[in-house]
Amino acid sequence: MKKPNPRRTKTSPAARLRPFWFLLLLVAIAAAAAGYWAATWPGFFPKTVAVTGNSVVSAQLIRNRAAIERRQNVWLQNMHAAAIRVAQIPYVKDARVRRALPASVTIEVTERSPFAVVHFGGGAVLVDRDLRVLGEASESSDGLPVLIASTQAVPVPGVFLKDPRAARLCDDFETLAAAHVAAARLWYDQFGDLIVQMRSGVQLLLGDEYDLNEKAALIGPILSQVGSAGKKIAAVDLRAPKTPVVRYAAKIR
Repeated sequence: MKKPNPRRTKTSPAARLRPFWFLLLLVAIAAAAAGYWAATWPGFFPKTVAVTGNSVVSAQLIRNRAAIERRQNVWLQNMHAAAIRVAQIPYVKDARVRRALPASVTIEVTERSPFAVVHFGGGAVLVDRDLRVLGEASESSDGLPVLIASTQAVPVPGVFLKDPRAARLCDDFETLAAAHVAAARLWYDQFGDLIVQMRSGVQLLLGDEYDLNEKAALIGPILSQVGSAGKKIAAVDLRAPKTPVVRYAAKIR
């Protein structure tokens, strides 16, 4: 009677590596030492932090917000977090932070452009087209359209306005601008009708906004036709666009 063949036992990975444990230990120690050297080597400390794309915001403010550590390995620092900190500056729209060998950093920013002045109950602020508050309105804000949106408290710089009236007035301004109507002030009356004061001083009563494109196209021809008669216009009522009404300025005797 034949004896059964003994089964071969499979060698475990740990058993295969056991003869080389000392060599593996040396490799691990060397890797740890190399990692510590790379992390603490001054050659990887940031030497320069350049700023590009800024004209309104100072480069120093951008560097301060980025908070790049000068005595820490630049390749171990979180550049995404630095970009987020820079983007919190009200005038900054986008920010990117790039590293380059051996240890230089470049901060690229895209700034926001003032779009309008929004009036509130206690003051006025400067906003961009995204309705982000850039700061308080000043004399340098002259020439921008004025939107009279609400009576709420004046918001702080950096926040985005959530006022739907302000958003609608921005859209209205752009619709009028596309029709070459130079609007200086825009607001709603107590009935929600749109009123616009042009830079020339003429007041436009525009009513509901659903047909603003149609009304805006009439403004230029009406002003041109009536103005050629030599009469000074005070207001144009386009609440019923098929029957516009022109009101003339009173003559000063």
